[in-house]
Parts: sequence; structure tokens; C-alpha cells
Amino acid sequence: MNTALVTLLLASTPAQPPNNPSADTKAEAEEASAEARKLAAEYVVRFDKPEVMLRVEPEPVLRWTNHLGRRFYGDVYVWTHQGRPEVVASVTTIFAKTRSTYTEIQSLSTGRPILSRGDKVVWEPAEPGVELKPLPGAPKPGATAGARLLQMRTLAAHFTVVADYGIDKEQKEDLRLLSTPVYRYQSPDLGVLDGGLFAFTKGIDPDAFLMLEARGKKDDAEWEFAFARFNGSCALRAVLKEKTVWEVERLSGKTLSDRKQPYFNFSK
Repeated sequence: MNTALVTLLLASTPAQPPNNPSADTKAEAEEASAEARKLAAEYVVRFDKPEVMLRVEPEPVLRWTNHLGRRFYGDVYVWTHQGRPEVVASVTTIFAKTRSTYTEIQSLSTGRPILSRGDKVVWEPAEPGVELKPLPGAPKPGATAGARLLQMRTLAAHFTVVADYGIDKEQKEDLRLLSTPVYRYQSPDLGVLDGGLFAFTKGIDPDAFLMLEARGKKDDAEWEFAFARFNGSCALRAVLKEKTVWEVERLSGKTLSDRKQPYFNFSK
């Protein structure tokens, strides 16, 4: 997806559409957002053991749209537990000769979330979605929220994420870091002093997420990080100081539609 047609407000509030969208584009975007809000409210996300309901944040943390013959409009929502994001999903509507909607979902949890709609279990990953690791060379978390935000933005900028979209030959591209976290959080009960969810994007379409968390009590907290894919059709690699720290391969169609996987696509 190449041409980004909206301006992203780099904050924890959703991005807004362009200042002067065409009437047709504006109507499509509004229709897509209404559909995304409806579906996000219908999805029930919980942990199985112990059974705990996750909370969907009321507003999308990111909106994106790309036009490649077909017109894609995605609203990205997060589901949280005690403040920490555990699941991220983009509800995306495609306008072409006909309209279709699909959901792209990724676990950000070290546990196992389950998504249901109505009485049907739609997604139940068999393994954790992320693996948090100490961030080498990171400073001690700052004493204030403002200082920690500055640290997170600096630490995130040290990473490079490369996507390979090619099938028969390499088609590599450096993804763009949105320098402000799309979601900022604290979860003292889960040992998270401060945290931020950063997006690496093609245009403004997110292909990977980076979690940065200051974990531990205030005096002895340390920065940890984890990556999560948000595109199954490309290989992804994260590099820090010329060292690969995370890498995933392109997924097969069968894997993309496997509800036991942490990353999953499904139709409305």
C-alpha cells in the first residue's frame, strides 16, 4: 500500500481525514469508521485463565487510508487490561466494485486472549503475542512522565524496521516510525511504570508495532521492548545498533487464516 491520503495526528487520539477530501472519499471514510466502531463494540475479548474481560478503548488510536485501485480505510483499536494494551486490531473496509470489511488482529499479550462475537469464538491464539526483553544500553527510566516520554521517543528512534514485500525477489523498504506513541499507558498492578505503543508504517498503514515498557518499581524499573507484526504478507526485521533483534517471515495464506496464531485476519 503506497499512497497515504490522511494526515495522522501523532498522539493518543485518532488521526483526522484530510482538510479537503472529495465528497465521495469523505463519505466512504465516515461509513468505514462507523462500521469499525460497530464491530469493535461487538467483539468481546477476554483472558481465559483466570477469566478477565478486556476493555476496548472507546476511540481508535490510529486511522489510516490507502488507495491502490481499491480504497482502504482502517481504524485501529486496542483492548486493555488494567491499562496495558493486550490486543490491537484494525477494522478495515475496502471500497471497490463491492464493499468488504475485514479485521486484522495481533496479540500484544504475554498471555492468551480470546475474541468472541456473539456466541462464536473467532480467535484464540495458542501462544503469547510478544516476548518482552531488556533493552540494552537504555538509561534508567526518568522520574517524570514527561521525561519518560522523551526517553521512549528517543529509544524507539534507535530501531530500524525493514519490510520485504517481494515474493520472487527482494522488495525491501524501511518502514517509517511514527515518533509519538499511538497509545500511552501505565499499569502499576502489572508492574508497568510507563509504556508506549509505537507504529512502524508504510505511508501511515501500520506494518509493525513496538512496545516500550518501563517495568518494575519506580526506583528499580528498567526499559524493556517487544515487537509485533501487523502485516502477514511481508517479512519483517528490526535492527538495533546493526544487530537484528527481531525477525519474522512472510506468512502463508493458511497461517493467516489460522485462528490459533497471534496474528490473524478474518472477514466480517
